[in-house]
Amino acid sequence: MGHMKKVLITGGAGFIGANLVRRLLSAGEFEVVVIEKEGTNLWRLSDVIDRITIRYTDLEDAVAVQNAADEIQPHIVFHLAGYGVYASVQTDVRTMIRVNIEGTLNLAEALKNHPISSFVYTSTSLEYKEKESKLKEEDASDPVNFYALTKSAGGQMLKQFAKAHNLPVVNVRLFTAYGYYEDSKKLIPSIILHALRNQPIELSSPNNVRDFIFIEDVVDLFVRIITQERAHRGEMFNAGSGEQHSIQEAVGTVEKVLGRRLDVRYGQRPSYYAEPKVFVADVAKAKKAFGWEPKHDFVSGITKTTEWFQKNIHLYPVV
Repeated sequence: MGHMKKVLITGGAGFIGANLVRRLLSAGEFEVVVIEKEGTNLWRLSDVIDRITIRYTDLEDAVAVQNAADEIQPHIVFHLAGYGVYASVQTDVRTMIRVNIEGTLNLAEALKNHPISSFVYTSTSLEYKEKESKLKEEDASDPVNFYALTKSAGGQMLKQFAKAHNLPVVNVRLFTAYGYYEDSKKLIPSIILHALRNQPIELSSPNNVRDFIFIEDVVDLFVRIITQERAHRGEMFNAGSGEQHSIQEAVGTVEKVLGRRLDVRYGQRPSYYAEPKVFVADVAKAKKAFGWEPKHDFVSGITKTTEWFQKNIHLYPVV
């Protein structure tokens, strides 16, 4: 075995992070350090906890972040931590500013003099201004909520660090990622878990659309980015499937996988922002830069996800 590259992941105990951690461990060439806030529930990492290092550090504490960076000395950084993605419960705007902007600033400041080869930042497709065709990286920004606004500000700030300090930042703009270990309140897990428990499912409009991207494809893009060390500094790339599907289609796909009709009640949940009629990523830029394109269509991704939830439903206690 050659030299192990040290990877620092903020928010590594979250949905995206837990999948990334497992992928990096399976490669056998990375030493993984996860930064989380004290008190974070590590349930998604319970089966791999002895193979990684957990470092409790508050990103809002600039001194603590600097100390962590100096001690860890990472080769690669994934900045996945954020506040506000759970729109129904994470609503405090000041916390969004402290975590998504100031926390990102603290991390960038702490790492600007370290010889890291990749710094991957995740932003959100909710930053885009609505349009009637596929969304491209150069399209106008018009964040739909405070979460998207603060993620956009964090990304713009990192772009300046890329210019001023050669920080090798690549901004991955995530569309609607789904898959293993996702929070039970999110759309796809909510549909699947209610179906498996024979419970009625309350949803918003059946016609709301998303560009759903399977988590394995997201992580595949991450891995491709870090293999091109210091390339595409300061650039942004869409991570979507390039197709859009409605909530009704998502329900129908789960019904096909399970082989039965579900008890769905539309119009029972609010939409947290104005719903566009077209919401789909153009992923040509990532394909050209990294040779990446999603390997899973909607049906295969939903099938894998449903089968995983069937096997791991014990991780999701009934609330």
